Amino acid sequence: MSEIIKFNTEEAAKGLGYAKEVPTFNLVDENDPILRQVLPDFNFDNPPVNPNEFASTLVETCKKKNGFGLSANQCGFEHRVFVMGGEDEFVAFFNPKILSHSDDRRLPIISYVRIENFSTI
Repeated sequence: MSEIIKFNTEEAAKGLGYAKEVPTFNLVDENDPILRQVLPDFNFDNPPVNPNEFASTLVETCKKKNGFGLSANQCGFEHRVFVMGGEDEFVAFFNPKILSHSDDRRLPIISYVRIENFSTI
């Protein structure tokens, strides 16, 4: 099941004891093999990292790079997680699943993400 965690990165940073700057990740090279790997599900029963702190750092990295979305593997991590949003409104998606696809290769005018069976924390 996909999990969505809503959080405030500034509050998360305070909880970590950061005075001013929240840490960010480096991005991997566009030819890095991790970008083509099928990643394992994020294990909430035995998490490899703190999900809130990890998602917060992904958000801050995305903001720093002026992006709208960023996945963990773009930062070199083998976690099935991505964040998306804008300004101060970001959402983290853990273990997303593609429900359908099309062979149509034209660029859509409008696109959306369909989310089923999610919960907020």
